[in-house]
Parts: sequence; structure tokens; C-alpha cells
Amino acid sequence: MPKRMAGAMAAMLCAALLLASCGGGQRDAGSDPSNGASGGDGDGRQPVRAFEKAHVISKQSGKWLITEYVETGANASVRAISFTVSEDTELTDREGNAVRPDDIAIGSQVEVWHDGVVAESYPEQARAVKIVLLDGALEQGDGMIGRAQAAGAALESALASEPAGIWAVKDARFNEELAYWTLNLASHSAPDEPMEVRVDGLSGKVFPVPAAENEAFRVFTPAPDTVLGNSFTVEGQARVFEAAFTWQLEDGHHILAEGHAMADEGAPAWGNFKLDIHFEKATQPHMMLLLYVHSAKDGSIEHQLVVPLKVREDLMDTTLTAP
Repeated sequence: MPKRMAGAMAAMLCAALLLASCGGGQRDAGSDPSNGASGGDGDGRQPVRAFEKAHVISKQSGKWLITEYVETGANASVRAISFTVSEDTELTDREGNAVRPDDIAIGSQVEVWHDGVVAESYPEQARAVKIVLLDGALEQGDGMIGRAQAAGAALESALASEPAGIWAVKDARFNEELAYWTLNLASHSAPDEPMEVRVDGLSGKVFPVPAAENEAFRVFTPAPDTVLGNSFTVEGQARVFEAAFTWQLEDGHHILAEGHAMADEGAPAWGNFKLDIHFEKATQPHMMLLLYVHSAKDGSIEHQLVVPLKVREDLMDTTLTAP
């Protein structure tokens, strides 16, 4: 009798354990049945949030590469997932309104949910159940491009320089005074060394990081304190009325060279310019390049940009007298 009772109790215990294992499985971290994401794979899996805030990097043949810049303590990385996006993928804005695939441009910030199945590779592979567009209107205001368009232009430039690279947007900020976006992009191959990219707020074009700048001028070359010979070229951009401005090279004692120049576009656009400058001798090792415009009201100097430069030693003549 005791043996039969012990056997029955063991059978009941096994049945209880079997029921618990069938009905009490763990849910994937990040899953949230209340989030409104529909879908699943038909096996009862709940959608899992892959990214809370990431960027669309590329879209090709139903495959969207979406990345996120991740910092953990002193370490940085680029998390990347290639999502299969189909007619079953729910696409909405943050208010829940349906959007089209074309509304989610390269550079857009998105929240993404997948079906709970992820193929471990780099980038990872998953099926997108829901994608939420987090960016608002494309424009920043006053005709300026918005964050998504600036990120798209920056990513296009980065991919042109490193076509096989997988990039993530670390941060983006808009300079209202100078009307441009600055974005820091990180590559999966060197996530600790972000690349700064600037995008003009009006044209949406990428431009080099200036060596010197103010609200009216950007000088790309030469950089401040460059040692120069008696002939050199200045390249930059100007945002000035009717594209016209004045330049001057001086060493503190003499005007070494001067002239008037034109950019290829007038304000409010930034126009490109190129100056070929020549001088004979300088009285000291330091000189300054001045770019400015004259006030239409009283002729005074406005928007002056000063670029400090240095003179090659053999071009100094200290016997020249100050005027």
C-alpha cells in the first residue's frame, strides 16, 4: 500500500511540473502586449521592441538597415539590424496614423518592433512587425531642412566615402545663428572615432568643416596659423548681399595684398569663392587675412572674419619700415 501511494504521488508531481512548463514560459525582454504592435508569427509570440530610437540607414528590396549608436560606460558600438519590411509591416507616425514606406526616408528616426525571431549575424536579421516614424515635418522652419533630411544627407556622404561601412547617428544639432546642422556619425569599424559632418540648413548640401567661420564667411583653406609662401589660394563660402565682399592681407604694419571678390551665389544662400593671393615680403612672421563687407548704410566694415596666418621665414624683411 505505501508503495502504491508513493507511486501515485510521484505521478501527480510529474503532471504538475509538465503543466507549469507548458503554460508559464518567459516573455522576451522588451515585449509589451499593450504597445499596440500587431503581428507575431502565429505561434503566440509577442512582438519585441528592437529599437526605441534608431535611424534608417538604407532601404533596398524590402530590406531596411536600421542602426543605433550605443554607449556602455567607456565603450561604444553600432547595433545594426537588417529588417524585412513587407505589406504586413505596420507603419505609423508617433500619433498612430498610417504612413507609407516613402514617408520614412533615409535618416529618419524610428521605433522598431520585430516578431521575436532574430538571426544572429552582423547586421542581425529580423522581420519588422511595426515601425513608428518619430520625426515630424521635414523642415526646421524658415525654409530650413529638418533633422531627418540632414541625417540623410550626412549618411549619403559617409556611405560615399566608405560604401561597405555600417554607420549610426550619434547626435545631431542645429546651429540657428549659422544655419547648419552638425551630425556626428559613428562607423561599426571605429565606433569610438565619430566623424563630424555639416549640412547646410538651406540647401541640404554637405560642406567641409570650416577652418574659420562667422555668420557671413566660411574659410576651408588655409587653416589658421598655416605657414605660407608668397602665393597661396583661399577657398571658402560667403553668405553676403549680392555675393560681393572685400578681402585684405596685412602683417600689422603693411597691407600686403587686397581686393574685391564675388561668391557664386548671394545671400541667403552660401556661395563658393576662391581667391588666389600673392604678396612680396612681410615685416614679421605673423599676418592676417581679413574678409568683410561694407555697410550699405554708412560704408563701415561689417561681418569681418579674421584668419591668422604665418609667413615663411625667407619672406620676412625686417628692414621694411612701418608706414
